[in-house]
Amino acid sequence: MSEKVLVVGNNVRNVAESARKAGFEVYATTKFADADLSIYCKETLRLGDELAEREIAEIVEAKAEEIGAKIVLCSGFETLNVKRELLCNEPGICEKVADKLKFYMELEKAGLPFPELLSDDEEGIVKPRKGGGGEEVGIARNTPEGCIKQRFIEGLPCSVSLIAYEGKSIPIACNMMYAGWKEMNAEGFRYSGNLTPLQVSKDTRQKLEKLAVEAVELFDLTGSVGVDFILAEKPYILEINPRFQGSLDSIEWSCDVNVFRMHAKAFERLLPEKCRPKRVAIRSILFSPSNVTIKESLSGNPFFADVPNVNDFYQKNDPLVSILASGNSKEEVEQKILKRRDFFLKLQGLI
Repeated sequence: MSEKVLVVGNNVRNVAESARKAGFEVYATTKFADADLSIYCKETLRLGDELAEREIAEIVEAKAEEIGAKIVLCSGFETLNVKRELLCNEPGICEKVADKLKFYMELEKAGLPFPELLSDDEEGIVKPRKGGGGEEVGIARNTPEGCIKQRFIEGLPCSVSLIAYEGKSIPIACNMMYAGWKEMNAEGFRYSGNLTPLQVSKDTRQKLEKLAVEAVELFDLTGSVGVDFILAEKPYILEINPRFQGSLDSIEWSCDVNVFRMHAKAFERLLPEKCRPKRVAIRSILFSPSNVTIKESLSGNPFFADVPNVNDFYQKNDPLVSILASGNSKEEVEQKILKRRDFFLKLQGLI
């Protein structure tokens, strides 16, 4: 009988897909029940926006007990305080890295590089102490309550994905991050996709991996974790994601691996070998260019993921669909993405 997992998060399709392909029986509790999520899940429960965190925790605990599943906390719910068996990092551990101010204090103690924090009389990049995805991030002089301000460093956004266990970690991929990708209708610093592998020199990749390992090993993390960087004259650490990352699709497409299986094995005290990319792969996020009601679904099409349901309504700038491609170069896969973007938009009557 397959082991059961209940994946919980704002959007969990990529984790559910990887878990299903790893042989698990998958259930989902999520705020975004996309059309293709049901392909990988035996059952999906959609969470309403009006629910308080404690109410969500009670729903998750009850469902996990009912079906006899381990809980996997994903993006947006890493710190959800649930009292059932987990197949992910404990919420209390995730709290240590979720608050960026406390996180940077730990990096400073360890002598690891990050963009310096600025005072109120200086202009810099302002971001919430908690949260991710480039949401509510911008250049400003004032620092609103609940935010921090850092020196803005012009560079290449990138990440290192790792599998960790008890003070040890193995880098499995270096990824380029797309932020504010205009062709995907993304503005500002908004996260809009990943490309694997990161196109840098061997020396630069080794520096990124070394820093990522040092950062992750400051915390008692297990399973799939990621370290985000801005790469300028040297790498600067931006944050740690103590859960599955948005790069999951591009890593699996590039390296022919199953990230969820590696994640689960880490909880059995087994770390994987380093992965070797076999091709360039990309997952992009297309944001809606205008208000739209979905006319046609592409659920089941291998080049589209997080697929919206027919008749669902999306407002301008909402994340609309993920587009996937692989090939021999960054230029080739980006061209494939743009062609598939146009195909999707035409189907919905948006171009």
